[in-house]
This record gives sequence, C-alpha cells and structure tokens, in this order.
Amino acid sequence: MQKLFFTVREWNRFAWSMQEVICKKYDVILTDHQTRKEKTISLLNKINIKNFNKGMDTFNKVLNKFSKTVDSLTANASKSSFTGFNQGKSTETLGKTGFSKDWIWGKPVRLTGSPVSIWPEKQSQKDQKTDTEIW
Repeated sequence: MQKLFFTVREWNRFAWSMQEVICKKYDVILTDHQTRKEKTISLLNKINIKNFNKGMDTFNKVLNKFSKTVDSLTANASKSSFTGFNQGKSTETLGKTGFSKDWIWGKPVRLTGSPVSIWPEKQSQKDQKTDTEIW
C-alpha cells in the first residue's frame, strides 16, 4: 500500500466519507498529530516560574482595573442626579421621567418566618392513606 502524508489541518478538510475512502486505499500518516498525553506534556513544558509570574501580574492588573471601575461606578451612583431606582420610591416623588423598582418589579413580598424547603416533606401516615384512597 502506498503511504500518504497529511497534516491534521489538511486531513480535517476532507469530508468524513472521503477520509474513509482514502484510508481504505492508502496508509495515511498524520505528520503533526499529537496524542492527549503529548499535548499535556508540551503544555506543562511551556509553564515555568517566569511565565507563571507574568500571568499572575497580568491577572492582578486586570483585577485592580475592575475593582477601580466598580468603585468609581458606586461612588458616581451616590453623586448622580439620576434617582430613578433609589430605594423603591414612588413615581410621584421622582417626577414624570422617574421609575421606581416597585413600579417595575412590584412590591417586595416578605416571606413568613418558616423556612422554605427544597426537599419535599415526608407524608404522614394519615396523608398516605388519603392518597391511596384517591387512586
């Protein structure tokens, strides 16, 4: 059988059915194919202390910029003349253009003192008897 050499990129350009026909007629060798283990090893070889420190410095800079932006937005919100979403005030106090959270989302609902359970409660024996009688 004749051998054909392809890179992975060239091989992936063929349709699946065409790849199958080529594999039946020829011995196909992918020149730059790497197994998962080889890819992992090459990635780990690229990581060293210098690259790690460089990545951490970049991450810290981005995090500092983000925190400064959030701080400036919260500081500007208290100085801002826009008061449309302040503490659920009614629309009469805000003027014609203002909207309140209550107007958009409705009045907040206070839950009772009992906690809300995610899991269904176990049925008592009395409830189980009534369920079986219904069915």
